[in-house]
Amino acid sequence: MSKKTQLLLVGLFCFMIGALTMHQTSIGAHQDGNKAKAPVWLHGMEVKVRKSGEANFSESTKKIGIEVFRDDNNGNLIYISESGDIAVIPAK
Repeated sequence: MSKKTQLLLVGLFCFMIGALTMHQTSIGAHQDGNKAKAPVWLHGMEVKVRKSGEANFSESTKKIGIEVFRDDNNGNLIYISESGDIAVIPAK
């Protein structure tokens, strides 16, 4: 059996073990039978982003939309940009 086939079989075996284990265990708030709360929308903003060689903001400076949510399940703030980037920080 080639090394590539062995690696594929080991990866498939690990995936199946992980899938079976995760299916039988509960995660987070569902362990106590509580329903997870939906995130609360807080802010929407549009920020200008300069390139490294751009000294000042101008009309051609790129703008990116960002949405801010508060997750009451764990007390974090979630920032999501229009390109799909995500940042999570603890709320104070």
